[in-house]
Amino acid sequence: MSLKARLALVIALLAFLPNLVLALFVGAASTAFWTWLLLLALLSALVGIFLAQALLHPLEELTRAVAHLKGRPPAELSLPRPKAEVPGEIQLLRKQIEALLERLKAHDREREAFYAALAHDLKTPLLSAIRVLAYLQKTDALGKEGRLTLLMELEKELSRALGLLENLLALSRLEARSVRTETVNLRPLLEDLSLRYQDQIRKRGLSLILSGSGTARADRWLLERALVNLLENALRHARSLVEVRLLPGRVEVEDDGPGLEAPLEALVQPFLSIGAHRGQAGLGLYTVAQVAQAHGGRLEACRGSLGGACFRLVIPP
Repeated sequence: MSLKARLALVIALLAFLPNLVLALFVGAASTAFWTWLLLLALLSALVGIFLAQALLHPLEELTRAVAHLKGRPPAELSLPRPKAEVPGEIQLLRKQIEALLERLKAHDREREAFYAALAHDLKTPLLSAIRVLAYLQKTDALGKEGRLTLLMELEKELSRALGLLENLLALSRLEARSVRTETVNLRPLLEDLSLRYQDQIRKRGLSLILSGSGTARADRWLLERALVNLLENALRHARSLVEVRLLPGRVEVEDDGPGLEAPLEALVQPFLSIGAHRGQAGLGLYTVAQVAQAHGGRLEACRGSLGGACFRLVIPP
């Protein structure tokens, strides 16, 4: 039974039953009495239907307005103005629906900006790699050194694209399911990760110092992805030194580079960070922040002794 039918039935019974009791108390059991009682029941039913229709009309109008939104693009999601004044409860419901629609439109704008920036930042290294390959195909007199230089540039651009895709995979994994944690020993994990960057460290004349130890309750793959982003960010900006300090449930990564170009709140916005490495830094730090939040932790900007950027990844042990 619909809400309107139930409301009409209740109103009809409230109108009919008192009159029925009164009629039975003072009336006589005659044909005219039963005819009048039948008319009274019919009148009560009509009153119930009319009042139920009047009471539920604002809600039905709101229902039609919401149904009218179906199939519209997110940018056009908006409730039309009511044709008549509506009760306070319906006004409150309208405000809640309108607030939800505004959130949906904002989310859609952010999603479009995210994918547009992603396409741009993913296209850049891929186009660079294609140009390098095309140049290698057309040129014979490069020599060994020239060919190695181009191949290293090709590897660099493809690594950038791979980093973007791995961060997207991490973000997709965070949205798809809950985090499955295990006890992770931070020291061996950081030692393994640092081995990946030995060539880069040696060629740029950098030093990487790893100190301390500790554990954390985390999804190992997601934690590794977050630490990779912090290490790559530090190595990219460092002048000569990167320090990684380990404590139970905490990792601090500091470099002696120029420092943060903007507040951390701006840097963790996807693809909105400042600087030449926009796509890498923006999505990288955003991924770190999302991984930390999914583990009940946080990403902080800390104050170190090297004068550069310092990030603290906190994940409860």
